[in-house]
Amino acid sequence: MASIIPSYPDKFPYYEEIQVRYADLDTLQHVNNVSILEYVEHARTGYYRASGIWDGTIREGFGMVVASVKIDYLASIQFGDPVRVGIKLGRLGNKSLHFRFQVENSQTEVVFSRGEVVMVAYNHTEGHSMPVSPEWREKLAAFENNQELLASS
Repeated sequence: MASIIPSYPDKFPYYEEIQVRYADLDTLQHVNNVSILEYVEHARTGYYRASGIWDGTIREGFGMVVASVKIDYLASIQFGDPVRVGIKLGRLGNKSLHFRFQVENSQTEVVFSRGEVVMVAYNHTEGHSMPVSPEWREKLAAFENNQELLASS
């Protein structure tokens, strides 16, 4: 069964350069799928810091939890490939943030994988989801240069 091919932007507002480690390789001598998910996680937390919604401090609960991850693997990453991950906020709901990503060769822009991570705003103290704060909406809209995010839900 083929995945629906989403329309990805030519450029993302945030890119994270990734250093492929020897430990990322599997027995087929390419980067294992689990490592690619780690690359996306690393880039996503970099996006949080760059956008201003997280200061990088580790404390009880950040205010979001992962609800869903979807990855299409399109080409193998080899040891030594120059890799970067582009992240974009695709949709901002009342309680959810849908991040689109693309893992690509930073020199040739060959796409290795792409997909979406859905995060849910979460109150860790009370143990339930919560609305995305107006402060986060303002920071994300400014970072994405997209004022429509202020009104979306």
